[in-house]
Amino acid sequence: MILNAERLREITRGTEEITDHDGTTSFFRFTPEQAQKYRFHRPPDFYLKTNATADVRIAFRTDSAHINFDYRFGFGSSRKFGWFDVLVDGVLTHHIGDDSITHITGRADITLPAGLKSVEIYFPWSKAASISSFELDDGSLVYPLERRYKMITYGDSITHGYDAQFPSLAYSSKLSRLLDADNTNKAIAGDTFFPELLEPEETIVPDIVTTAYGTNDWNVHDYDTLSENCRKFYTTLSKKYPSARIFAIAPIWRADLDKETKFGEPFETVAAIIRSVCAPLGNVTVVGGTRMTPHCTDFYSDGYLHPNDLGFTQYAENLYAEIKKYMN
Repeated sequence: MILNAERLREITRGTEEITDHDGTTSFFRFTPEQAQKYRFHRPPDFYLKTNATADVRIAFRTDSAHINFDYRFGFGSSRKFGWFDVLVDGVLTHHIGDDSITHITGRADITLPAGLKSVEIYFPWSKAASISSFELDDGSLVYPLERRYKMITYGDSITHGYDAQFPSLAYSSKLSRLLDADNTNKAIAGDTFFPELLEPEETIVPDIVTTAYGTNDWNVHDYDTLSENCRKFYTTLSKKYPSARIFAIAPIWRADLDKETKFGEPFETVAAIIRSVCAPLGNVTVVGGTRMTPHCTDFYSDGYLHPNDLGFTQYAENLYAEIKKYMN
């Protein structure tokens, strides 16, 4: 049996909008209004990156022995690779895609173990992925999987997913599993504090919000610009989600901390600004970023900035240990 767009909406997590055109279903993690903010206030490629399916996840229980679907990848990041991960009862069983692609179509043919089981299909963070002909065995049971909390993650390339080879191992994906939270990823590679992004209404009312900006700000902005954008962002976020637990993650370690930037101050000053801005905001907790990832270049795909799968695992586990202290 083929699941139509309406059935797919019931079992999809991490989206603001799902569209269907001639049987092809597309998934969007930003509202149209938020995407327009990127179109008019950021470089052109930032707007295109809003189409990336970072943290989009089809999650359901089924007794089907097979899943088949066709997929198409479009631009979603500067990276050429794109992969789906399939987890069955929490265990990674399939990794579907390619290491060097731009625009490509393909087909997923997945064999599942017998009996009722939980299935999670993680979409690529690096591509805009659409699917068609999503098919299960005729007469199969299909139940949506829902986690305890709803969560939103804001940030730059690291939260977007750069450079996880396995999308299920990107830190936001792993963190949301640990927290038992359905996450919607609002990160865009290259971004800095972007208060305008918070202006449109969103369909999600989160229990948990994480933010991770500052490393790009330190690289491209002066002290006053960074400070003002940071203040506007957290003040707006705190008011927008007064009942959410908000975690402001200061920038993680990077290997080029000694370089001179337009900011004109040491890297650790960014964390100090975030702490100062968030101090009067009762629902915002600052997390020290340099304690979250190893200070060793082997844990970074590019040797200095973007964690690899191993680095992301460390990041997610350390961040979870910090956040869980504040969860009921």
